[in-house]
Amino acid sequence: MGYTASSSHDHRRLPRVSSRPPVLRTARLQLLRLVPEDLEAVHAIHGDPRTNRYNPDGAASFESCRRWLGTWIADWEREGFGYFGVVEHGAPDEVIAIAGLKAAELRLAEDRSVRVLNLYYRFRPTAWGRGLAHEAVGAALDHVRPLRPELPVCAVIRDNNLPSRRLAGRLGLRETAEVDAAGRRVHLLGDADLLLAHYS
Repeated sequence: MGYTASSSHDHRRLPRVSSRPPVLRTARLQLLRLVPEDLEAVHAIHGDPRTNRYNPDGAASFESCRRWLGTWIADWEREGFGYFGVVEHGAPDEVIAIAGLKAAELRLAEDRSVRVLNLYYRFRPTAWGRGLAHEAVGAALDHVRPLRPELPVCAVIRDNNLPSRRLAGRLGLRETAEVDAAGRRVHLLGDADLLLAHYS
C-alpha cells in the first residue's frame, strides 16, 4: 500500500515545520531538530495504539509526551545532537516519525549501567512499509557516530517486536544475551562484546 496522508483535522493540529531548516536530508526525508511545537506530533505518534503494539504500558499520555519532548530538546542543547523529527520532502508540514540517537545511560540487570548512544525509531502507521525507517535511521547513524565514537550504539527491543528486530538487523545491530532493567533485549552495533567492556 502507498502512503496515506493524514486527515485535514490532523493537519490543523500539527505544527507547521516547513520553514525549519533540516539538519540532515536523504533522498526522501528531512531530519529536523526537535522544538516545543512538535508536541502534538510527538503525541500523535506515541499516543497511537498501533505504534504501541509491543509496549506493555500502552499508548502514551499527552503529559508523558510533553516530558519526553522536554528531555529530547534538552539532549540537543547539551550534546548538540539527539532524536529527530522526520518529515518527507513532499509533505514538510507533517512530522511522520521520531528517530535518531541520543547519549543515554543504559541500565542493565544487577544494577549495572553503561553510557551508550541509544538508537530509537517510531513512525506513524501511514509511513510503514516503504523503507523510510531504514533511510532515516541510517542517516542519523552516519551523522552521530563520529560525534561520539567512544560510545557503543545500542537499541533495546522486546523479543516479540519482530519488525523492530528486523530493522535493527538490517542496520547492522546484533542481539546480545543482555537485557535492560525493563526486560528488553540489548542490540549492539559492531562487536557484541563491546558492552561488557563499558558497563560499570
